[in-house]
Amino acid sequence: MKRIALSMLLASVIGAAQADTVGTLEVANGSVVTFSNYDGEALAVTGAQSSGSWGSLFTTAGGYFYATYLGNESGYTNDFSFGLGNGSLLESNDTGTVISQWVDAGTVNFSFSDNADLGHVFHNGDQQSNPFGFVILNGQTNIYGTFDYLLGFNDSWTGDADYDDFVVGVNFVAAVPEPETYAMLLAGLGLLGMSLRRRKSNMFD
Repeated sequence: MKRIALSMLLASVIGAAQADTVGTLEVANGSVVTFSNYDGEALAVTGAQSSGSWGSLFTTAGGYFYATYLGNESGYTNDFSFGLGNGSLLESNDTGTVISQWVDAGTVNFSFSDNADLGHVFHNGDQQSNPFGFVILNGQTNIYGTFDYLLGFNDSWTGDADYDDFVVGVNFVAAVPEPETYAMLLAGLGLLGMSLRRRKSNMFD
């Protein structure tokens, strides 16, 4: 019975450690979209793009979400913002500017907007409609880093749908385990080791 209890304790501690360390950035409700005429500043950084997914981004655990400005091609003044006013990327920023925010598991709270001109805001998770919204492009490595995904925003101007009006690269880094988690894991291993040594000693008595 003691061995069963110790095994259950160890399993729960290992599970807690895994929950703290394992986390990914995923696409929800993705649907393929194709487009043309992707150009402007971002083209020189990301290379040509012509297909991606409509959908939303979510994380499977808590961690840090990073967004890097990769350029724009727009007649409007667009931007990218985290929720609750915790940081923005602007067209006036240098290409390669990075902002970050802690996020909990679930849909990531960010938005694109052309609000300097028209007041239109598109949040991650909103219903996509052509042309207004953003497309999720495959990740890549370029001169500004390695990205899980690229996000190409198309503002509310109806003359095109090329998803190059404001482009960012995004990354997610899952939380590092708390020291208490390591302490619990070591304590569990110690108890299990003591139990096995006692059992071995009893066998030879």
